[in-house]
Amino acid sequence: MPPRDGRGFGRALLSGAALLLVLSTDGSGRDDPPSAGPRPPAATRRVPSSSGASDAPGWWEAADESRPSPTNRVPERDPARRSRIRDLFVGRARRAQQPLSSSPIPAGSASSVGGGGAPPQISQAGTPGAPETTVVQPAPAGAQAPGVVPTVPAAPTPLTLNRALGLADSPTRVYGWLDNSFTGNANGMPRSRENFGVYPNHLANQWMGNQYYLTIENPLNATDTVNFGFRFDMLFGNDWEFTKDYGLFDHAFANNHFAGLDLPQIYGEVHLPILTPLGLDIRAGRFYSLTGFESPQAIARPLLSVPYSMNFTPFTFFGGYANLHVHRRLNLFSGTVDGFDRWPNEPYKWGYMGGITWTSRNEKLNIVIGGASAYDQLPIFPPPSATDLPVGVPGPGFLPRRPNPFYNKSMRGYLVAVATYKWTSRLTQAVETDDVWDPQILGFGGHPYRPTEASYHGFVNWFLYQITPRLTAVWRSEIFWDPYGLATGNADNYHEITLGLVYKPREDIWIRPEARYDWSQFTHPYNDGTRYSQLTLAFDVIFLF
Repeated sequence: MPPRDGRGFGRALLSGAALLLVLSTDGSGRDDPPSAGPRPPAATRRVPSSSGASDAPGWWEAADESRPSPTNRVPERDPARRSRIRDLFVGRARRAQQPLSSSPIPAGSASSVGGGGAPPQISQAGTPGAPETTVVQPAPAGAQAPGVVPTVPAAPTPLTLNRALGLADSPTRVYGWLDNSFTGNANGMPRSRENFGVYPNHLANQWMGNQYYLTIENPLNATDTVNFGFRFDMLFGNDWEFTKDYGLFDHAFANNHFAGLDLPQIYGEVHLPILTPLGLDIRAGRFYSLTGFESPQAIARPLLSVPYSMNFTPFTFFGGYANLHVHRRLNLFSGTVDGFDRWPNEPYKWGYMGGITWTSRNEKLNIVIGGASAYDQLPIFPPPSATDLPVGVPGPGFLPRRPNPFYNKSMRGYLVAVATYKWTSRLTQAVETDDVWDPQILGFGGHPYRPTEASYHGFVNWFLYQITPRLTAVWRSEIFWDPYGLATGNADNYHEITLGLVYKPREDIWIRPEARYDWSQFTHPYNDGTRYSQLTLAFDVIFLF
């Protein structure tokens, strides 16, 4: 059972950080001694950064690389400029970054570029320590240090637009993608035209222009100098409703229409070479949620549709946080936000957000634990004309425009944990659990005018199997508990199983067909409240530029 309020959340994260730091070493508290022998090629790994870029095309495929040699590490600072606090971290962080001893290539490693490698650890785009980083490409022939980790993460697209604009040598990058889809409802056309529970492709039997996405960014340099970056994302298309913040562009666009705009990421950031050899990054603005296996960005998830758990947990935050790279396998982040999916057009109270990411020494296991505790109810109940209300807010007909007496009293908690494991060179599994709870809320449960505790929980499992370098099979299953209707508006337990493929005939084209089956346990929410289950057949085509 999750805690009843946000107290103790920071203490739990600190305890988890201590545990993961211990796991980074052997039982004696020391790291394994480095070996004099060369290290065999490892599976794809990701380079800590704070660029905000989503994962590269083929983000679950492996590439051959080697760890940077000791000569390629972050340069030493002048001893006179060192701080004592930073020196406390340096010793252990450096030991954790020592090369592993020479050994046979483990299952899940790659032996050649794009050839039969297993997916690396996969995290939702935006998560410190993995998701904002991309495949480390081998160095060109003749380079002195193959596989050297770049100081700026690779872009997630071929950068066709960037080159056309003459920005190939500029620190600023411009790129994006186009995502179009069609979803057929095998139960027939609902009167509402809605595929209940299926997002973002929620419109039945029709084409959707989901994401016409453009990014302008100047990513941070992971160097031993202070440097600044920024990111601006623009999403045009049907998915504007998918990522929308309450308070931004309210009533600007018609629901369920292609013509709509959202700005899901607008932030500035700075890299500070302090505390550890890899330094500290600070970001402020609007940014994607830092945890979760899947992402709102079409190119940062393996399937067109997303699970219930993702659709009803925070997409974006507005606030600021610091990301401490303890070492290349352990990152801690902590900050403050004004709620879940909230634009700061009102004086919302600020809450806490934090988490941990950790990767095992053999890079087969990746763990992400995080969450938030924030004042997520609205201070005033929405008017009757309100649209696109946030998750967990009573409908516009409930006490319209009246003050909410529990806004200042009840902090909504959100806790998520993701574990990803590479079983073989082709097979990767991921599991995720999500929990959201509100200690006191009106408008839900059997007595909506009495304050009650409300919550919902989800558990999702993925298998990804790389059939060929261009074709990956995906299987996802989920159970989602919503006993109060806080997420879906209909109190029930939901299940879904999705089978899909990711086919990439070229590096800039993805095709993703899927078959998804949803069913409920007690009620019949599908097809306008007439059925207990729903079968959808869908596909999308993505062009990256």
